[in-house]
Amino acid sequence: MSLYEQIFTDFKKGDITSFYQKMYPEMLIYTARLLGDDFSFLAEDCVQNAVYKAYSRQDSFATMPQWKVFLYTCVRNEAISILRKGQAQRNYLNHQDEIDEDFSLKLIEQETLTLLYNAIDTLPEKYKILFEMSFEQGLKNKEVAELLCVAEITVKKQKAQLIEQLRNRLKGKIDDSSLALLLLLLFEV
Repeated sequence: MSLYEQIFTDFKKGDITSFYQKMYPEMLIYTARLLGDDFSFLAEDCVQNAVYKAYSRQDSFATMPQWKVFLYTCVRNEAISILRKGQAQRNYLNHQDEIDEDFSLKLIEQETLTLLYNAIDTLPEKYKILFEMSFEQGLKNKEVAELLCVAEITVKKQKAQLIEQLRNRLKGKIDDSSLALLLLLLFEV
């Protein structure tokens, strides 16, 4: 009788000492290799679950190969389940990071726009109108000049003054580089 046949016979009788002495270490190595470096620490859980399943069905195995295949199939299935859960968790965490980052950017954008519009509300009326025409309506300096019946150079000077007033009102509320970028994006002086 071979060693594995003896282990199988003992297992069927309820004696799993020889199994733990010989097959258990082999199964741990096999399982750890299946799980890879990230999840090899769960190898023992997989093997224990397989042993429990086999032990609870010990009377249903007719041959040693059938029993051995069952054990290794259980281990393989447990390992696959762990790897799938690990992949799903990584996907979820990566997606969650993207959502958190997107939320943070949108929050910063909204807070910046709120500060900008609050600053615009404190401007004199002529600058509010200039802001609306230049930024909100997207009109060119020449078009604004025609609508306001002023020279184009006047519009350019007033836009420069508007930017300076916004810069002063927003100073200390937004860092200088963000403020400069915001104003640059708003106006082409």
